[in-house]
Amino acid sequence: MGLLFIIPMVILLVLGIVLTARARAEHGRAATFGMVGCIVLLLGAILQGAWQVILPSIVQSGGFAIFGVVNAVVGFVFVVVDLVGTGFLIGGVVARRNPPQAPQYPQAPQGWQQQPPPGQWPSR
Repeated sequence: MGLLFIIPMVILLVLGIVLTARARAEHGRAATFGMVGCIVLLLGAILQGAWQVILPSIVQSGGFAIFGVVNAVVGFVFVVVDLVGTGFLIGGVVARRNPPQAPQYPQAPQGWQQQPPPGQWPSR
């Protein structure tokens, strides 16, 4: 039953990876940070799903004595993964975006002088 709660998170994070990958050209480093954050959080969600699948067999094989230690270590790993992923997402929000590119117009050749508007003579 617990895996049903992970499926929406996996879908959301995959969508986040796709959207941030598409936004990299426009947002640069900020989108890259967001994409890395989504990837790390997706890895964490997959690991949590695997933990929920493995958990019953650990309890049956080792009893509750080993379960407490293993659960504490795995819980710590999940917290670290969530912190790193969320940190990257926050980094993507506050990172500087690529500056908008000004259109590039062809430059006038050397020695070329701009003509005055009609009806005006250059001053000498």
